[in-house]
Amino acid sequence: MNKRQLLHGLSAAALSLYAALPAQASQWPERPIRLIVPYPAGGLTDIVSRIVSDEVGKALGTAVVVDNRPGAGGQIGLQALLQAPRDGYTVALVVPATMVTLPLTNPNYKIRPLEQFEPITIAVDTFMTLVVDRKLGLNTVQQFAEYARKNPGKLNYGTPGAGTSFHFNNVILAQKLGIKAQHVPYAGEVQMLNDIAGGQLQYALVSNAGKTFVENGQVTALAVTSSQRVSSLPDVPTFRESGIDFTSDGWVGYAAAKGTPAPILAKLNAAFVQALKTPAVSSKLAEMGYQVVANQPEQFRQIVQDSTRRYGELLKSGAVKID
Repeated sequence: MNKRQLLHGLSAAALSLYAALPAQASQWPERPIRLIVPYPAGGLTDIVSRIVSDEVGKALGTAVVVDNRPGAGGQIGLQALLQAPRDGYTVALVVPATMVTLPLTNPNYKIRPLEQFEPITIAVDTFMTLVVDRKLGLNTVQQFAEYARKNPGKLNYGTPGAGTSFHFNNVILAQKLGIKAQHVPYAGEVQMLNDIAGGQLQYALVSNAGKTFVENGQVTALAVTSSQRVSSLPDVPTFRESGIDFTSDGWVGYAAAKGTPAPILAKLNAAFVQALKTPAVSSKLAEMGYQVVANQPEQFRQIVQDSTRRYGELLKSGAVKID
């Protein structure tokens, strides 16, 4: 075989391989898809994923099987994603902790999200609620801010741990309100809420875990961080309604491993977006108080980049202290 024939053969082989990629993607999926949730069954992320997965499966014409892989701050599940073939048959749930805060704050966190993952979509925006000790007699954000300014350094706020998104968002809120308070980290939200109800802690930004405490009158809810009122706490105004431009960085999203073919990623995004906008799915998520996002991968990536930059600046300035 002469050089010209060899080059022709190689070119033909390359063209054949290139042509096979879209064909392979057009046939995908041919078997069930595994959706890794790196947290225990029964939690927020698991419930959202199970609501969404059935409709994603219908959109793709295959089953989407939720696989709970909890542990190590989400690393066990996400490492399983990275170890799987890059063929679109394994995707994973991601949240701000795994995509933003842990990479910034935990030196033992080995995941490099923006380098190792391909964003698919953010499913929903979650929200936080500012709750205070009811014995303080505060009923609005303005009253709270005024009280805090008159009592600098005398208020303590809780979070489910230093360096969590709750911690960052509390610092951002304090900056916006022009107040100072002492951070008290907890192992979880329930003990933190109990301490607010008991008067040992003055306030906190809490997840939907605070709903029962609010309904039972154990704590006072002043505002929610969502862009609009949430159906689970319809009488609680947003911060924006209260005159404060503040929304929290909270969401539930999905990603694939870097190297997954672009046509397959496009199919995954289309299926998730279609599922999330289905009335049955969106209404269930709304009942939980979550607003459907269903955005595009590049928008998802930009949100992660912006949060990483903003949180990084808070760490560098010393406004957020991990130790």
